[in-house]
Amino acid sequence: MNTEALQDQAPTTTGGRLRQARENMGLSQQAVAERLCLKVSTVRDIEDDHANPNLASTFLRGYIRSYARLVHISEEELMPMMAKQAPIKASKVAPMQSFSLGKTPKKHDGWLMGFTWLILFVVIGLTGAWWWQNHQAQQQDIANMSDQSSAQLSQGDEATSVPLGDGADDVGQPPADQPADAGAPSAAPSAPAAPEAGAANADGNALVMNFTGDCWLEVFDAGGKKLFSGIQHSGATLNLTGQAPYKLKIGAPAAVQVQYQGKPVDLSRFIRSNQVARLTVAAQ
Repeated sequence: MNTEALQDQAPTTTGGRLRQARENMGLSQQAVAERLCLKVSTVRDIEDDHANPNLASTFLRGYIRSYARLVHISEEELMPMMAKQAPIKASKVAPMQSFSLGKTPKKHDGWLMGFTWLILFVVIGLTGAWWWQNHQAQQQDIANMSDQSSAQLSQGDEATSVPLGDGADDVGQPPADQPADAGAPSAAPSAPAAPEAGAANADGNALVMNFTGDCWLEVFDAGGKKLFSGIQHSGATLNLTGQAPYKLKIGAPAAVQVQYQGKPVDLSRFIRSNQVARLTVAAQ
């Protein structure tokens, strides 16, 4: 009779069964909350069979299982009650949300790719503009040098050879104040002139240039004196003597071979870049 009465008084809900077991163990709701690391309000809701709408059923069932293990209630005993109190609900994922989440990175990647291409085009444009300005400056320098030598070109090859200063054209010529004579005595003074030409070529400061093609050039010595300015043709040789160091401006460095103090001057860097050669030649 007493057993039937106890069975009639047994709680039929999950919260009531857990409360009964807690009270039989002499635990308070505060003690249960501390052991399970839950809020007291959560423990109270479980015992009152109140399901928080903001709490997912999966978490609620986990809390109930932990509570049952704490008060020594088997999970099989609570399963029927839990199915009624916290049924498992399938989560629904809105398809539009997943579409928007996938669309946002695509938009970001497209914007980043466009910005990268923009930077690339700007760099290419600036490089092309720099190259064009440099090319135009070189062409302008060549044009200016050609304009400066136009007066000398009109005088022919003899006029361009005047500033050479090597004395080669004067060999065998009588002085201006000496009358010309076709006889044998006039040949005797011409013999000492050869050593003078040789001495000029043997000068330690002599600058020798051999031309393999037409080339415009300017040569100044250390005192600012213009030793030569004009065009030399293929096969010509130019010997200049002045005060070192020399300042040279050569329009076609590939068409000339320069020697100073018997040593060749390196013009390869100007030939490779196809630029007007501007350099200073001094003793090493």
